[in-house]
Amino acid sequence: MKKSIFIGSLFFVCFNIILWTAIPLMAKEPQGIQIALRTISAEDAEPAANDMIPAVAQTESKAADQKAPDVSQPAPEKAVKEVPPVQQTAVQEREKEAVKIQPPEPKKKVQEKSKSKEAEVKKADREPAKTPQPTPEIQAEESGPQTLEQQVQSLRKEIQKIRDENEARKKLEIPEEEKGQTIEDILSAAGRQYTMMKQGTVGLTYNLGYSYFSSDAITESSVVERRSNHNLTNTITAEYALLNNLTINTSVPFVYKYNRVGTAEAQDTTDLGDVSVGLSVQPFKSGGVMPPLIFSLGLSMPTGESPYEINQQETQSTGSGYYAGSAGFSVSKVIDPLVAFGNMNYTYGFKKSVDQYWSKTQRLTEVEPGSSLGFAMGFGYALSYQASMNMSVQVSYSFGSEYIINDEFTYESGSSLSAALNIGTGWRITQSRSIYLSLGVGLTNNDSDFSLNFRLPFEF
Repeated sequence: MKKSIFIGSLFFVCFNIILWTAIPLMAKEPQGIQIALRTISAEDAEPAANDMIPAVAQTESKAADQKAPDVSQPAPEKAVKEVPPVQQTAVQEREKEAVKIQPPEPKKKVQEKSKSKEAEVKKADREPAKTPQPTPEIQAEESGPQTLEQQVQSLRKEIQKIRDENEARKKLEIPEEEKGQTIEDILSAAGRQYTMMKQGTVGLTYNLGYSYFSSDAITESSVVERRSNHNLTNTITAEYALLNNLTINTSVPFVYKYNRVGTAEAQDTTDLGDVSVGLSVQPFKSGGVMPPLIFSLGLSMPTGESPYEINQQETQSTGSGYYAGSAGFSVSKVIDPLVAFGNMNYTYGFKKSVDQYWSKTQRLTEVEPGSSLGFAMGFGYALSYQASMNMSVQVSYSFGSEYIINDEFTYESGSSLSAALNIGTGWRITQSRSIYLSLGVGLTNNDSDFSLNFRLPFEF
């Protein structure tokens, strides 16, 4: 009796242990996708299998990624979390069940797939295999790293290339001395009043100028004839620089004139012109925003043949016949690549007592010449180291003059305006010698039709 009670108690304890162990396992929800095999029908088997295939493929790709890590960049050991064996077993069982549930494909589809695969294989056999072209990076990796000697050689080539480029750039650049000399040549071609000489320098300049005038002359009441006048002037100018900013100068002209009216006999005259003296000073040092500013003073003396002392029907004058003083200033500015320049001057003629008969009853006793105001402006450009070009416009306004007849009557002439367009060029024939040419075209009736000028300076 005791033995049966002991066996029943032991059986009761074991049953309770099994019962309490099985209840939690049965209550636990299954992980993953579960398919009720007992309740599924044949019609629902194919869609269910199709839904499970992507999930299984995704699980397989994840497993493959975990099993085959990247060799080039190994992942840290702790970064990959291992799948527990229990879960792996559950996944494998679900895959087997999905394979079992998937219905077999029809024979026609299998045959079509096999035929398409055979056609692809035959096509691949007929076409030659295309080998991909390696990129420059892959070629560099296959060729291997450069040796130290090759790297040194490439660096030497790069350094030599940089040196050659620097030398070529230096050859193209203009040195400061040549640049200053080029600017001086441009201004000298425009006019002597725009530059200064160094202290102690002696300068001699030969200037040859030609001008042509033409107009209509009324010789009789009903006869109009053409008048042509040719003027040729040779001028020698001497300069001396007392200081770097102070220069004195003097000019001596020799004039030849040729005048013809219609078919009448021509008149020609050769004589000395009006000698002039002057000085130029630059009171302020140029530099920065301050452009070179040069002031000039001049005095013209009546050394030439005076028009008030000759018979104008027989000969021609070579001078003005009176003293005249002038004052002005000039300025220049470098506006790369141009050099702009300009000047302004004022001339005053002093009163002159004369004794000239205009007719049998009229005698000119005094002349008060009118003053004049003129200005010019232009620019110059360096075509090369040896050649430059300049262009300027010159305008002059002359006030009326007064003529006194018989010490009683006064006649006053009207004012006049004259203008000319000048185009010049400069040529450097040696390192220290240049020649300058210019062409002037008159813009009013008071100017010459055209004029030519040639200038050759010397410095000692």
